[in-house]
Amino acid sequence: MKRPLALSVLPLVISLSACAPTTQTQPTFTYEGEARFLLLPQKLRVTYTVNPVTHEARGEYRNLSSGDTFTLSGTQLPTSDGETLTAKIDPGDSPRLNASLLGFGISNVPLKASGTLAATVTATRLTGTLRVNGISYPVRLPRVR
Repeated sequence: MKRPLALSVLPLVISLSACAPTTQTQPTFTYEGEARFLLLPQKLRVTYTVNPVTHEARGEYRNLSSGDTFTLSGTQLPTSDGETLTAKIDPGDSPRLNASLLGFGISNVPLKASGTLAATVTATRLTGTLRVNGISYPVRLPRVR
């Protein structure tokens, strides 16, 4: 006796549904405040999401004072006193400087520099340093709800 087609397909559907990936929500973190760079106060906003499985952080770093936006990519790992965020801040395709004088010059120098953000993240604050062109700047931003 032959089984109906619907009954023979059922085990296949059940086994494939067991392999389907589960989606986990990625928490979004937003920190905003003021930091000093070269003695000038700058208003900043850092917004990113973290993959709870891989701890990969992706988002943006925005200088609200100048209007510049940078991409943020890195990791956020749990520690005993919060979480540690280590991220590269990249300007992307920013304008580049090409200049020469009497045959000597510079070419393809980005006008906006990339940097590295190393910070401790808690439920209420991001505290760390932003390193740009070899100079470290303290960053302390409260979390925005």
